[in-house]
Amino acid sequence: MNIQKKINNIQFIGSSEKKGDFYLVKGKITGTLEVECVKCLNTFERKVDEEVKYKIVKPPYHGFDDEYDIIEQEKFDLEKILKSEIESLKLDYNICEKCKNKEFNKEF
Repeated sequence: MNIQKKINNIQFIGSSEKKGDFYLVKGKITGTLEVECVKCLNTFERKVDEEVKYKIVKPPYHGFDDEYDIIEQEKFDLEKILKSEIESLKLDYNICEKCKNKEFNKEF
């Protein structure tokens, strides 16, 4: 089944397939996100363009998958997954253009 979900400036386009008691979700997350630079703490817009693969399973899950990120949910909720992905991107090591080439005090 083709699926599309948008939250603010971030969009997911992909597909889901039910396989027994779990779902396989493949797609792409695109858009722009306001993030904070880890060096100067100023906010800036980060372009997002990521391929994602999720295996949605009911908890507790004790397996492993090399190809898919495992997400435990009682009920398949793409909006919750996308919001979590957005928060993860905000907490990433984001560096603005001004700080990319600056030398900062380094401890040796």
